[in-house]
Parts: sequence; structure tokens; C-alpha cells
Amino acid sequence: MVEAENAGRNIIFHNMSPSEFVDVWHGYFDLGRDYGAVQRKLSENDPVMERAIAFAPGIRVLRQDFYETLISFIISQNNNIPRIKRIIECLAENYGTPVAYREHILYTFPGARVLSSQTEESLGCIRAGYRSKYIIRAAQRVLELDIDTLCGMDSKGVRQELLKFYGVGEKVADCIGLYSGLMSDAFPVDRWVKRVMATLYPGSGTSNEEIAAFARKKFGSLAGIAQQYLFYYARENRIGIEGSDDP
Repeated sequence: MVEAENAGRNIIFHNMSPSEFVDVWHGYFDLGRDYGAVQRKLSENDPVMERAIAFAPGIRVLRQDFYETLISFIISQNNNIPRIKRIIECLAENYGTPVAYREHILYTFPGARVLSSQTEESLGCIRAGYRSKYIIRAAQRVLELDIDTLCGMDSKGVRQELLKFYGVGEKVADCIGLYSGLMSDAFPVDRWVKRVMATLYPGSGTSNEEIAAFARKKFGSLAGIAQQYLFYYARENRIGIEGSDDP
């Protein structure tokens, strides 16, 4: 269990050994990437991106565990954030391992072997609906998958492998690829991102596919990071929201 403290321009990690920091958290927080260089590259000849980065320069994309990211985004389909959180918490409480932390009992994310042996009926307690069968089949496939091979693929190869998972479509594949650190050029598009792009980049296209292709062409391998800057900037300034005064 790790605690992170915001200390001005620094982040202090507690309950962590030097080896844990190097082996786990350095990669998780994407600390090996030069975000200064990323920001300079994205801002070059792009005043929109320059404003977005200046608004929240501390944003970075976490490199989260592939399996947990996979299951979490399968649960997120056609769902809202409070319900997604409840389902994941329920999944951990029922199938994870309890861990004592101070005066609390927390639960680990259940492993693929545990979930792969469940049935839709036994997962009924988490109230995931039709997603239960996706969760089970995803866990079964993960047990057969060589994660190291997946990590060595380019974005196109990773996307193709993700689309083989039962219940995973283009947008969910892009989310999984981006937030697990396997596809830095992924640009997931939902209705909110679509509105943001229509406002900030009017020529980016009208369909999700056109917008994603525009972003990959414009931002290249940094498209996923660019999306994070743009989305946060737009959300906090109510850009692309109906009835807002767009700057």
C-alpha cells in the first residue's frame, strides 16, 4: 500500500522501498517519459494545444496494469462513473483478497484465474448485467495471452489483439491500450471528446473514426497524451458543452 503526498512542486511517496519505486511505481507513473519534450512537441504551431497544456501542465498518463485496465473498461461500457466504481468495488470485495490498512480492510483486484472460473450466475452479486459474460471470457483469454509479447507489439498489433476479446470494440480497445501504456497513439472518442474536437478543431471530422484518424495524423505517437490535455482543458472551461460560452 502506497501513499502519495502533494508537496508543492514535488510528490512524496510513503510506505515504499527504493526497489519498489524502481520496479513498480516508476513505470506506473510514466516517470521515464520527458513530458517537457512532449509538451514542446505538441505545442509546436498549435495555439489550441499550447493553451490546453498551459492550463494543466502536470497531466500525465498512467501505465496501469493491463489486466485490471481490461476488466475495468469492459465494465465501463454504456455505464456511468458511480455505477462503474460500485461494480469494481463489489468485484474486489467478493473475489479479491482482503488487506488490512490502518483501521480499514481493503481488497485487491481479483486475479484472472479467479474470475475465469466464475459463471454469470455467480457474478450476479456485482450487478454487472450482460457485462458479466464479457468479464469471464476476458479473464479466460488473459490466462492464454503472453503479455510480454503484447507489450512488444506496435499499436496496430495491440489493437488487433484487443479486438479479439469478446465484447471489446474500437473505443474500448483504444481506452485499454492507452491507459495500460501499450498504445500511446490511441485517441478514444466518445460524445464528449467529439464535441470538444468539433469546437477546438472544426475540421477534425464528424464521425468517431474520422476524429481518431485526424488526431493520430496530427499528434502522431503522442495522440493519447494530447487527448488528455484537450479533454481536461475543455471540461474545466466548459468548452463543447451545450449552452457554454466557448473561448
